[in-house]
Amino acid sequence: MTKKCDRKGTPRITFSKTTPYLLSDMDHFFDSDGSMVKINKVAIFCRCGKSEKMPFCDGTHAHDGMDMDKSPDRAPDKMKDYKGKDITVHFNLGVCSHDATCLMLTDVFEKCRVPWILPDNGTRKDIIETIKKCPSGALSYTVDGIHQKDLDRVPAVRIEKGGPLKTEGFIELRDDMDSCPESAEHYCLCRCGESKNHPFCDGAHMHNGFDK
Repeated sequence: MTKKCDRKGTPRITFSKTTPYLLSDMDHFFDSDGSMVKINKVAIFCRCGKSEKMPFCDGTHAHDGMDMDKSPDRAPDKMKDYKGKDITVHFNLGVCSHDATCLMLTDVFEKCRVPWILPDNGTRKDIIETIKKCPSGALSYTVDGIHQKDLDRVPAVRIEKGGPLKTEGFIELRDDMDSCPESAEHYCLCRCGESKNHPFCDGAHMHNGFDK
């Protein structure tokens, strides 16, 4: 994973397979209603999906147990290219959180079609703006031989109601599995506890009734 920096005061998220997310030095935290909330210099966030104090950890995992290994039958971590005349769209299903924002550009992205991405069905501008909204880093693009997958944003964490913990702005990720997001600038972390690709969200919350 590309490290933006490693100095005192750098926003980071630290955890292991058996511990919750520990956020440190985070100035911009947004609750599920979109409001900015001031949090402590170090804050602990639930990742087992069972806390009664969501999004914060209440220690439930210590009683129920938690071992967030990656599942062997998770989606493969592999980039696929969809080439158009003006732009090439890249997609990695292995880190997709199934946010579905891309499906708003229906002519280009259509999940029931093969291939599901047709870059020549839209303008370069619209495709780039759509890809910029992808929270997981699953989508990126290449124009004029330059691969673009990072944005330039202030470090921030956003909670999605009934969904993942969304990060942006090169927040450093440290765990005991050497987890590496597709984009060091933005990625989504599982909060429901049932992802097959821990620590990253794989959309499991959409099917297990998680609503916190």
